[in-house]
Amino acid sequence: MPRSPDAAALNPLADGGRGKQRDRRILLSIMAGMPFRLLQIVSGVLLVPLAVRYLGAERFGLWAAVTSLAPIVALADLGIGNGLINAVAGTMARDDSATARRAANASFAAVSAMAALLLVLLAGLSRVIDWAALFNVAGTSAEAEAAPATLAYVACCLALLPLTLVSRLRAGLQESFISSFWEAAGVASALLGFILAIRLHAGMAVLLWAIGLPPVLAGIGNGLALLGRQPWLRPRRLEIDFLALRPVLRLGFLYFILMAATALANTVDSIVAIRVFGPQTAGVVGISAKIFGAGQALVLAALTPLWPAFSEALARHDLPWVRRTLLLALAAGVGGGGALAAALAVVTNPAVHLWVGPAVTIPASLLIANALWLTLIGTGNAFGMLLNGAGIIRLQIVAALAYSSLAFGLKLILPQYLGAAGIVWATVIAYGGIAVPLYAAAALRYVRS
Repeated sequence: MPRSPDAAALNPLADGGRGKQRDRRILLSIMAGMPFRLLQIVSGVLLVPLAVRYLGAERFGLWAAVTSLAPIVALADLGIGNGLINAVAGTMARDDSATARRAANASFAAVSAMAALLLVLLAGLSRVIDWAALFNVAGTSAEAEAAPATLAYVACCLALLPLTLVSRLRAGLQESFISSFWEAAGVASALLGFILAIRLHAGMAVLLWAIGLPPVLAGIGNGLALLGRQPWLRPRRLEIDFLALRPVLRLGFLYFILMAATALANTVDSIVAIRVFGPQTAGVVGISAKIFGAGQALVLAALTPLWPAFSEALARHDLPWVRRTLLLALAAGVGGGGALAAALAVVTNPAVHLWVGPAVTIPASLLIANALWLTLIGTGNAFGMLLNGAGIIRLQIVAALAYSSLAFGLKLILPQYLGAAGIVWATVIAYGGIAVPLYAAAALRYVRS
């Protein structure tokens, strides 16, 4: 059976035991991921005030709504990327590099075909959809830019779609720390491109190209580097075995349903805000979401490397390591997430006044709601990484469908009484009341069994 060059490192008897090797790779991923997330925060700190000042309130509201489409476009991979993490982690636990290669090649071919199809469909629908009406900017200064800005950004997101599989593949190999460097290069290049576009007095579509294309180029570089370091992953004679995609797609489709259900509650805030309150309020919601979203990214940077590690440890039946690591994950998710949320709630408005000016103030109710949401994200994902690694997806789907449906309904009701903060409070109430208790019960029951 073909073995990867890294197979010896995955031997449970090599290098002081597989548990130590797993811990080291998690630590490397966190140490590399944290600076990348901090770079994202710094980039956001610089980008938001630049965008607000250059675009103005109405055009920035459109900007916030358009850029919130990225997680929705990411659903177009049908969950194959997330399914690939478990598939690769499991095969590498068995030192089965040939199966990992076939799964990776088939996954890349399928997602590339899906992205190409959606690009063609987007081009065809671009003349039919009234983007200005959809984003509620008709009759404003942002009306003329709604269509080209949306098409430019969505096209970049679709081009990036198959390249995200490189990061997923590295995650399955427990090499997320390498992807972090390439992703950091993409973020830094996007910020520089944005500043250059502003200096050239470019329109919104060009600005979105400026932040959308660098991650695509970084993804290409990451893929070429992976194939150079792991030549056993290269396709052999156009080896694309779609039968190898079946186990990935079977699990991936469950992840797709899970992500779609979650996106219903988590990624539509700016869109709801611009539809209900208009572009100016959507801008305020967008600014607060980007600030606390950066905090969420830091928490997830600490937790996400646990997913493939849990998967590989469970494949080797290393349950003592799983139980110990789950406790550490909870400490990081609950304690670290809560402390970061409190800090962001205190510094957000002074920072916004410094960046944008005193004309923009985030309401206290919106700050509190976002802080609670960040804490809950840390708690839920600490349990969720174990459930992902164990392949316990159906329960997460049930929980996500239940809380997302409730949250989406509350987003249409609570803003009437709580203003813009009601959009976030809807997610807090639904996620904290449904998802977190179900995730916790399932994870604790699993490690005790």
